[in-house]
Amino acid sequence: MTLSTHCPVCNAPKPERIFHLGNVPVICNQLWPDADAARAAPLGDVDLVACRQCAFIWNHDFDPARMQYAPGYENALHFSPSFQTFSEELAQGLVDRFDLKGRHVFEIGCGDGHMLDLMSQNGAATATGFDPSMAGKETPYTSRGGVEIVPEYFRSDQLDRPFDAILCRHVLEHLDTPLELMHDIRRAIGTRDVPIYFEVPNAEWMLDAVSMWDAIYEHVGYWTTPAITTLFRRSGFELLSVKAGYGGQFLMVEARPCDPVPDFIDDGTQKILAAAQAFGMASKAELDRWCKRLSEMDGRAVIWGAGSKGITFANALGAAGAHLSALVDLNTRKQGLIAPGVALPVVAPEALTEIAPDLILISNALYQAEIIAEVGKMGLNPEFAVVAG
Repeated sequence: MTLSTHCPVCNAPKPERIFHLGNVPVICNQLWPDADAARAAPLGDVDLVACRQCAFIWNHDFDPARMQYAPGYENALHFSPSFQTFSEELAQGLVDRFDLKGRHVFEIGCGDGHMLDLMSQNGAATATGFDPSMAGKETPYTSRGGVEIVPEYFRSDQLDRPFDAILCRHVLEHLDTPLELMHDIRRAIGTRDVPIYFEVPNAEWMLDAVSMWDAIYEHVGYWTTPAITTLFRRSGFELLSVKAGYGGQFLMVEARPCDPVPDFIDDGTQKILAAAQAFGMASKAELDRWCKRLSEMDGRAVIWGAGSKGITFANALGAAGAHLSALVDLNTRKQGLIAPGVALPVVAPEALTEIAPDLILISNALYQAEIIAEVGKMGLNPEFAVVAG
């Protein structure tokens, strides 16, 4: 493995080291059928560095050859009512702003097609997604006429159908060479005025919230506003808007094609570099605080949220997580499987009546209200604590 010593966005040398977390699951959202397989899941290190020039953050230790996805990979969020509302409003807004009623939409990295279906519901004539992870899988979201998933990686040379907009949500953070995808999209658009929408985890929120649980191996890149602006301008896109959404946890980018500016560098890097340094120093104290609290508790605890935050948190606790009984998740495709590394079972909310936890750790504050309401309906009265947000 060759460690990346130059920024993947602007090619600047000598990045600044900011954070290290060792022995994390290589594929955090890969769940396993039994505890032995979960404990044997491959582990890696997250060694975050920041570009001093464009404020892009990436895992210096990332090895793309280790990213071998298998059955059990699951990261859909739309089982949550809060996320459903966010997605529905997003789809309606994109159709309106990009004038997509009766027109054709592509989505790169579409997952099970949930957003494709929402775009179709809001008036898109066709909604076509590209995602190799969907090979051989069934999904209810392609039952609507005009909605289709191509179970392959997106390539500009495979586009043999019309398109009027391109969406790409939560893909860039997985790519160690993000410029390649952006150049490929720009080639596909050519001389046309086709709008694009991108969505990525917001690294600025992660830094400010000291949410070290968002630093996972399968995310090689952590996008800040200057970094994503630099990426888009260099690859030939003019930014219409870059804003934080979903409680500040996502960066939401709308853009249109323009001439590339190969040497473009956005402003605002110094503030982010200062936040990155503070994040690195605060993270150890945050982990120590949680380890102390969990080590000293009596009774049983569960983590609500078997996604990146919850699974990273559980693994980082080490021996201090001995009181953890399970991870809880609304996603029925996760229930009955085992989280990598820590080997905790993923259970449905109904299982809490039998577990009777004394403490429920909420992995993401965005879901706090719906979780507390759900637990209240069960007649349980545990203590709650928020891990991130």
